[in-house]
Amino acid sequence: MSFKKMPSLTAATLLLALAVAPAAPQPARAAESLASCRAIGDATQRLACYDALAAAAANVPAVPPTATANAAPATPAVPEDPTARFGKEKLPRTEEQQAKDDAEQDEEMHSTVASAVALPYRLFAVTLANGQTWVSKEALTFDPKPGDEVRVMHGLFGSYSMVVGRSRPAKATRVS
Repeated sequence: MSFKKMPSLTAATLLLALAVAPAAPQPARAAESLASCRAIGDATQRLACYDALAAAAANVPAVPPTATANAAPATPAVPEDPTARFGKEKLPRTEEQQAKDDAEQDEEMHSTVASAVALPYRLFAVTLANGQTWVSKEALTFDPKPGDEVRVMHGLFGSYSMVVGRSRPAKATRVS
């Protein structure tokens, strides 16, 4: 979901809650309150304003803005596949995520080709069985086919080498 759509979705949900709530404020006051929240520049403060309006409409105590700003993200119930982290340090992330990922980094990853797309100059975009997509930066000696084994290893200076099937190692980068 896009962050640009989120305030309007939140506003629509809040308007629905205000319309259904028995002790809802007058529609004109609700519109003014929504407009004042919408005018707040900081996303965290704007969300806290919307939360306060929703809590007032539902007669539930509002969560203080500092609690929402400092809340830790929920941990996933399903453990992450260790190969899903491989090459993830090249994807955009926060400094906290970077430090955690660097501490848990493996030296090598094995998977199989799920699909491959030929690019100019014998380069390939290879989607692996684990969902990762890697793009070769050097020509592969053999065309990757679904089911071929893939091995991706750390190289020098943060680079990666990918071996697909019987091909020689080629520099690669993870794109998803």
